[in-house]
Amino acid sequence: MAVITMSRQFGSGAAEIANKLCQVLGLVAFDKRLIAQVAHEIGLSDQEIVDYSEDHYKQRGFFDLLFRRSRTITEVSSWTGGGLSGYERQTLTLDEEHAIRLVRSAILAAYERGNVLIVGRGGQAILENKPGVLHVRVVAPFEQRVRRIMQEQGVTPTQARRLLQEHDEATRQYLRQFHHVDVDDPTLYDLIVNTARLSADQCVELIKVAAQAVAQASEASA
Repeated sequence: MAVITMSRQFGSGAAEIANKLCQVLGLVAFDKRLIAQVAHEIGLSDQEIVDYSEDHYKQRGFFDLLFRRSRTITEVSSWTGGGLSGYERQTLTLDEEHAIRLVRSAILAAYERGNVLIVGRGGQAILENKPGVLHVRVVAPFEQRVRRIMQEQGVTPTQARRLLQEHDEATRQYLRQFHHVDVDDPTLYDLIVNTARLSADQCVELIKVAAQAVAQASEASA
């Protein structure tokens, strides 16, 4: 059963490749619904379920980085008690560390299930040494990504460049802060595809072949 992690540069066209991969290989996309299923299996409540990827991460300021502060992501409230004692409203604060632990647990559980595509969320680091996993990176030249963001989001070239720079830096910080890796380290990946040179279908075909080779190698060593 295939397990693929996909790291991607913002604006590289990875979403199209991911969708096609799921269709061609019959993979299940790792998303908030799958996180919820896994969270329930390990005994967490609905209030504790949160998806926290690099897309949600905001760049840290100097003092946050210096003191390694774990920031609050959200607060959820619920009513507890009942009967003669009445009800009491409780507030649960979910910070980054809680979210990262949940996502890590969900990714490890998804790996055990197999047949899953994990886009982002540090999957390449969390499953770095797991057998049978293909780690893919989707990239494209900066200016090509600028043009794609302009088209997709209807923004100016200046706005697109700023969005890309902010997102790229947030991704670097996210992987460095929570998984202690450099997202641009090529040794984290088995396959790097450049969408400036390859179409989405060509990328899918390459990934498919690589996934089959990784699966065969894992079976042979088992």
